[in-house]
Amino acid sequence: MRATATNGWRRTAACLGTAVLLAWSAPAPAAVDAPEVGRVLAYGLRAIESRALDAVTLADVTVEGLRGLATIEPGFSLSQSGKTLSAIVAGREIGRWETPVADTPEGWSTLAMFVIQAAQAKSAALGRADEEALYQAFFDSALGPLDPFSRYAGRIEAEQQQERRNGFGGAGIRYRLYRDHLEITSVLEGTPAEEADIAPGDRVVAIAGTVVNGLSRKEVHDLLRGPVDSSLRLTVSRGGAERSVTLRRGLVSTPTAFLSVEDGVPHLKVTRFSQQTVSLSRRLIEEMLAGRDRPPPGLILDLRGNPGGLLDQAVGLADLFLAKGDIVATRGRHPQTMQSYQATQTDVPDGDLLKNLPILVLIDGKTASAAEIVAAALQADDRAVVVGTTSYGKGTVQTVVAMPNGGEMTLTWSRFYTPTGYALHGLGVMPTVCTAEGRTTPEAVMASLAGGTLPAAAAAARWRSVGLADVDGRHALRRVCPPEDHGNRDALDLDIAQAILLTPGAYRTALAALAGTQRAATGDKP
Repeated sequence: MRATATNGWRRTAACLGTAVLLAWSAPAPAAVDAPEVGRVLAYGLRAIESRALDAVTLADVTVEGLRGLATIEPGFSLSQSGKTLSAIVAGREIGRWETPVADTPEGWSTLAMFVIQAAQAKSAALGRADEEALYQAFFDSALGPLDPFSRYAGRIEAEQQQERRNGFGGAGIRYRLYRDHLEITSVLEGTPAEEADIAPGDRVVAIAGTVVNGLSRKEVHDLLRGPVDSSLRLTVSRGGAERSVTLRRGLVSTPTAFLSVEDGVPHLKVTRFSQQTVSLSRRLIEEMLAGRDRPPPGLILDLRGNPGGLLDQAVGLADLFLAKGDIVATRGRHPQTMQSYQATQTDVPDGDLLKNLPILVLIDGKTASAAEIVAAALQADDRAVVVGTTSYGKGTVQTVVAMPNGGEMTLTWSRFYTPTGYALHGLGVMPTVCTAEGRTTPEAVMASLAGGTLPAAAAAARWRSVGLADVDGRHALRRVCPPEDHGNRDALDLDIAQAILLTPGAYRTALAALAGTQRAATGDKP
């Protein structure tokens, strides 16, 4: 495969030979694998050209990417005049190149490699840069002008991101590392470590036959991790007695959902959306319902501070509580972005895990992306009352492109639209009950509901009709209930949610206060 890639790069370079004008003889070979770097750059350029939310040109992306070399060599600069590029290092022009005749990722990546090799020959800093440093500099700069959420991650960071999204093969322990042992601080529920009777306070003195004494944190990490279902042997000390424990690594995912009950009201906190979020949330709710003699008054779904995550998990969580109707639609340039997601009844009996029990959703200015999808979908279907502040307003979807070098490119490639038709980007979700600036109290909310109105609901019709291009109008609407970081520190949101759930008739009145404006905005008949 490497030979094929090398020969392909050489053929492209040969085709460009007449279009390359160097200021001196060809530079000496750089310390990097030029054909491999060219292959990775071409792969990334192709992904950006085809998937970016807004149309881009290969010329603009490549030139901007090359300017990123200045992060390694501050004396590097690049200018373009017509079809000619010129590069400078430390005040001296190092070469001029004509742009490729063939406007293809391969053509532009080959040109990029000519520039990189010439710069490496004249810059000690660039000469020392390895492939990963070049990828990071190039793609960080190339993606920067697109939007705030498109980015590149090198191999190590990409592995960490994959673990956060999908989990990893491990034992399921948290620990503190000391010089000669690990002290277990917690054991994740349902993991191999729990099944092996490993408990907080235990000490691990050897991993896979290697004593812990003197190991670095990375060495411990690498010994504990491995393929799912692979064998792992630990030497565990408890109360001075050592024992050997052999377990099989399982798929370990950091918990993203937590359920507690206060004053009889269940509170489900979802911190982000990873691969296990829906299954964990469903299990926690089912266990809570099974342990009660009578149904709870409802559920508080806390999405404050949730930055988002996987789109399918957001759709899945909303689907747990919706028997029918739209959840979200996505739209972009790439054919695969044209998607609509609806509620199903395939997994949950009657389509609603809570059997229409009231839901109060808590949001704040840090509630973003996938979390906003859930809040907007439940609100649009009159399935939940939303309490808090206007959410973050990240209404774009990113696709993750696995790169040939093991890195990842995250590209914004579509916008999502709520069931009532408005684009969330730059706007966010408007709460049914606004708690921004501490401007209300549970008593004031109950008084408003007793009168059949809610102050924030008056803006709902405008919220759902303001155009995506009307930036000023969208900003003005966000000021109706300013986004704030409430996190877990603000008890007001919880107090109001509980008051609505525990006050007879309050929940239905809150739903009705917003439902009327939603029908007016969408043209629906009552």
